[in-house]
Amino acid sequence: MNLAWDKKISAALYRATKRSAILRPLAMFCATSLLFVMMAAFAMTYAGFDEMTPIMNRFFFAAMIMGVPLFLSWFVSYVLQHLTRRPRPFEAGQGEPLITMTWIGPSFPSAHTALAFATAMIGQVIFPSIFGVWLFVGATLVALGRVAVGVHYFLDAIVGAIIGALVGYFALAGLLRIIFMSGTF
Repeated sequence: MNLAWDKKISAALYRATKRSAILRPLAMFCATSLLFVMMAAFAMTYAGFDEMTPIMNRFFFAAMIMGVPLFLSWFVSYVLQHLTRRPRPFEAGQGEPLITMTWIGPSFPSAHTALAFATAMIGQVIFPSIFGVWLFVGATLVALGRVAVGVHYFLDAIVGAIIGALVGYFALAGLLRIIFMSGTF
């Protein structure tokens, strides 16, 4: 499969970000921290939603509602990464990444992007009136940030987004069905 277009788009975004005093710190934040801001926003919203339920129960349910879909999204990404073993852009000579990577695994698909889109899907299903499309905007910024800092290719981010949205949705739907059928909720 010829992925020249993917490498070309990824390299152009990386070069533009590397040269820009504005894009560089923005991309670094989106690539490293925005995902955790999104997760925290959902967890705090969920934990503060029902004042009649004890706080620890609310945090437990928030962790469960997020944890299962996020774990499954990460797991699918992890398996695909180790099946494809695509090197990261900086390993293929694109240039040094703009962020420090503490763990370097295969590039395809982007697990950060999968987790960001799973988080967006969870927020959209549970609190559509609160989060609307905003978590999807954040997830898109995470995906673009991962490409812009030079740790993923564009296709890695696209496939990560698809995995996160689909696995996140179906895992959450299954989990909610189990919870409602058990009478826990």
